[in-house]
Amino acid sequence: MEDRLYRGFMAGAAGGAVSNLLSHFSYFLGFTTLRLSDWAAILIFGHVPPFSSGEHLFSVFIQIGWSGAVGSIFAYFLVWVTNRKILFKAWMMGTTPFFVIYLLTALFQTPGTVPLPLNTVLSNYITSSIFGVVMGYSFKSLDKAILQDRSSLKLLARPAAKRIDKDEKQHHPDNNE
Repeated sequence: MEDRLYRGFMAGAAGGAVSNLLSHFSYFLGFTTLRLSDWAAILIFGHVPPFSSGEHLFSVFIQIGWSGAVGSIFAYFLVWVTNRKILFKAWMMGTTPFFVIYLLTALFQTPGTVPLPLNTVLSNYITSSIFGVVMGYSFKSLDKAILQDRSSLKLLARPAAKRIDKDEKQHHPDNNE
């Protein structure tokens, strides 16, 4: 997995999958009124819950894909800054879409998203934070795997062409001729 964009996408998708699971768990416990996938469904389909099973599954898929895109942006953000404190940077990148989406839906008074109870806002913030941390940890793990794969033995210089016998006799230090 040498491609930075792909590693970022996979890290973001992993974070998106975990945050979706936690968001659904919070919903089934009755702690939140809107799951992360419900936000995606409202923005995609333009209506408030309830959603059909097909709409809900599609919105989960789209939300995980969006999370992957955020992961790709994060991967290139790390090129611009340093890899130090990667989990903090990932947390920042993970909570930014939370604030942007809340801002836009409040600004445009999107039905089904305003007003929201405190429990829903807290649940979405916590799952967005977890998304960021899982994304950062996943990216760090994928990056570490790449670095281990590029061991120093693989980076040793190799001759461009094989020497022929005539060249070996001319350059061999033990040659007595």
